[in-house]
Amino acid sequence: MATLSNDAGSVRLALALVDREARVPGGLPVFQGVAAGRLLGTAAVEHFDRRDREWWPFVRLPALYLPGEAVGSLVAGAREVLAGGAPGFAWQPGAGVPLAIQLGATEGPPGILVEVGLDLGPWLADVAGGQAGSEACLFRFAATRAELVRFADALAGEAREVPDK
Repeated sequence: MATLSNDAGSVRLALALVDREARVPGGLPVFQGVAAGRLLGTAAVEHFDRRDREWWPFVRLPALYLPGEAVGSLVAGAREVLAGGAPGFAWQPGAGVPLAIQLGATEGPPGILVEVGLDLGPWLADVAGGQAGSEACLFRFAATRAELVRFADALAGEAREVPDK
């Protein structure tokens, strides 16, 4: 699991890649709107409980289906911000994926402003039996440049470890 913690070590984004969908054998058509080879993962924004020294979720999204190339673009964007090639980077893995991340370089310590957007609408509508709205929550925290390097490296490593089916 790749994590990006705030500078105080009390809040973090956790992004885990679990599996990859199998590609359709023999060139058979894929169901409309479903891309072959998507990554299956989960995301959460968590807080550190100093009493029991455990991370607990504020919000944890159920299964996320990420386009295969989306993780690589997040890693590349983070590295570009770190290298000074861009003042910031906004990432949304694909249409219908209820996760978005924005990174911005700041002057002085800690160095990186992180914004994580989670759209809870599809799950809230499912529970309530209604239509999906825009029930998004935004988490904003400051992180160190070293923490972003660690996150990008961990995420790239996870993407390599997920088997290509």
